[in-house]
Amino acid sequence: MLILKLIALLIGAFVLFLIMDRFNRFSRDEIGYEYFTHEHTIAMVIGYALILVGRVWSIGSTNDPLNGIIVMLIGIAIIAMVIKNNFNKTPRLYAIAGSLMQIVIYIPVTFLIIPIAIMLFGFLSQIKPVYTINARD
Repeated sequence: MLILKLIALLIGAFVLFLIMDRFNRFSRDEIGYEYFTHEHTIAMVIGYALILVGRVWSIGSTNDPLNGIIVMLIGIAIIAMVIKNNFNKTPRLYAIAGSLMQIVIYIPVTFLIIPIAIMLFGFLSQIKPVYTINARD
């Protein structure tokens, strides 16, 4: 059953990529603007991650939930800046459609990237042995 879940996850990620690629090609051909770029992906994933962390922080904090709310507001501000950029550079109808696509599609992308980033940080931060040359045994 685990293999079927992994296959379904891979197929879902591939379909998500195809949707993003097709919409990017359409918007590039029509208006000369791409909605799904590396910069937008990084900004939206960081924004959504901050919203998730802030929510957990505000719910789990018994002393001061304001800290979590501030973190969530920072995430919302990052996402709002990406959407504002869309509206500044494209016609209104395309900006609405592209922003809605970004808001909806980047949620599962965030849930795919966060575990990968955690595993990558864990792998890259492995403790290495320290050898002392002048130590007395």
